[in-house]
Amino acid sequence: MGGPAPYLSHAASGDARVLSGRRLLLFAAGVSPVQQPRGVALFALLLFLLQPRLYAHSFFNSKDLPFLSMLMVTLYLTHRAFRKETVGAFVLCGVSVGVLTNLRIMGLMLFPAVLALRGLDLVQGRGGRKQVVVTGGVFALAGLGTLYVLSPYLWTNPLEFATAVQTLAHHINRPHNELFQGSLVDPYHLPWHYIPTWIGISTPPVTLLCGVLGVIVVILRSIRAPRTALGNTDLRFGLLLVACLTLPVVGTVMDGSHMYNNWRQVFFLHAPLSGLAGLGLWWAGRTSRKWWWVFALVGLGVLVTGREMVRLHPHQHVYFNDLVDRTTPGESLRTHYVLDPWMVSCREGLDFLRRRYPDTTVYVENSWPVYLGWLTFPGADRVWLRRVEKDADVQIKCGKSLQSTNSLESPLIKLPFEADNGIITKLSLENTMYIRKAYNSTLLTATGLVTVPDRQRSIVHRVENTYRGAVSGRLVSKAAFDIYIHPGVRMLGYARSGCTLPDTRPTFFVHIDPVDEEYLPVHRRQYGFDNLDFTFSDRGKKVEGKCWAYVALPDYEIAHIRTGQSTKAGRIWGTDLSWPDDES
Repeated sequence: MGGPAPYLSHAASGDARVLSGRRLLLFAAGVSPVQQPRGVALFALLLFLLQPRLYAHSFFNSKDLPFLSMLMVTLYLTHRAFRKETVGAFVLCGVSVGVLTNLRIMGLMLFPAVLALRGLDLVQGRGGRKQVVVTGGVFALAGLGTLYVLSPYLWTNPLEFATAVQTLAHHINRPHNELFQGSLVDPYHLPWHYIPTWIGISTPPVTLLCGVLGVIVVILRSIRAPRTALGNTDLRFGLLLVACLTLPVVGTVMDGSHMYNNWRQVFFLHAPLSGLAGLGLWWAGRTSRKWWWVFALVGLGVLVTGREMVRLHPHQHVYFNDLVDRTTPGESLRTHYVLDPWMVSCREGLDFLRRRYPDTTVYVENSWPVYLGWLTFPGADRVWLRRVEKDADVQIKCGKSLQSTNSLESPLIKLPFEADNGIITKLSLENTMYIRKAYNSTLLTATGLVTVPDRQRSIVHRVENTYRGAVSGRLVSKAAFDIYIHPGVRMLGYARSGCTLPDTRPTFFVHIDPVDEEYLPVHRRQYGFDNLDFTFSDRGKKVEGKCWAYVALPDYEIAHIRTGQSTKAGRIWGTDLSWPDDES
């Protein structure tokens, strides 16, 4: 078992140094890379890096990825300590285990593992009994001391640690259901295969295949020569990886630990899985006469995974492999598994609105994921969005809001209506503006909220409430107030920058000549025009020296508009407008 020793050391440390020129020449000349352990370590590192879900979580998961990273460091320092057999190496290993346990209670598993291996060395008389006792003791003191220093809640009562273990294993006491294989299951009573299933369907096949092969290799070699396995540092490290991969799963199932949002609480299992995958690759290449086929197939699998990551970008956290049906239309994945528990896809919906309405304030229905997405924008670029509880322009749904029990059937938007004597008087249309899908399943919808007959209520809302909305239309006249019309909506807007009180005191007059006088209300026909006069106090707003006002125009066909401001003494200013044909 001397062959994999250098490989295991490099794989555990995540050594990413590329092969030297000499090794590349040997590889090109047909020398098996299994004789070059760094080459196998590089393959294992690629398998580790090309895990789509972990790649995406690295950008937003502040809990599970740091633990995974620290576990990799701890595994390397553990392997290093048993190879060097020095006090300093075991102190460093103990400190690392203490930091790991402080990050997450699951790190506690390495305390008994390291001490058990030290106990085996003591029984077998390896390395000198005194040295084994001293190094085991300093490891325990360094680990427990580090955990104590980093955990203030232990300073007054160290026995509180036992309570913390139970609290963190069962930390949610509110009603909660988890979508798994098409059913809502209790996170406290999950099926025993919950974690294995999630790992199986969301890990690249090449990593799964090589990882299972690595587990088989370690177990078979240990069974065939148990005394050698327990005395060989590198094979024992392989057994430690197998234990880190399997025992946490068994422990969570037996303890009934609370699990939710797929397998993110046990993402750390990917570290031992990748190390064992490299070991399986090493064994397959070494035992096969045509070793290049093994590495060619693994290389192809790596390329396929990389291509899938590019295709899914930026939603690699929704990756599924071919063990589940990813191509069938009908939202099959959305109705069977949690897709976007962190609801990060909502940011993409906000990006869409920002691009579509670059100069307009948008009112979005407030929600927690919308708020988090809004926070990711630079501070100076947040003013375009208003989060409101009612009268919103847009509603954004993502993640679990699309997978609740009342929306599992279909993501399609419903059209409710109210009827009076069989005649529809109000129709609430939800106009789906943007949809983001992965594997034919919806991750995100951005829906424009519009009320008939006022189909442009969202535009009206912006014109009424923001200066930017008021000046976002088509400028048709420049006077004391600039006058705008807004495409698709019958509204006349007035705006002035540097506005003062005398500018807002006069009455605004709006006289409309229809194409046909028959369109006029009966009481206005004697005058030949319609009168929509208003005051700024009724329809106007002023913020930081900027004034804007608006008036809704009648539905009939307009020929001509005269508008301006006047007082009892007469007109102050006025302008004539011809209503554009494309706005009628």
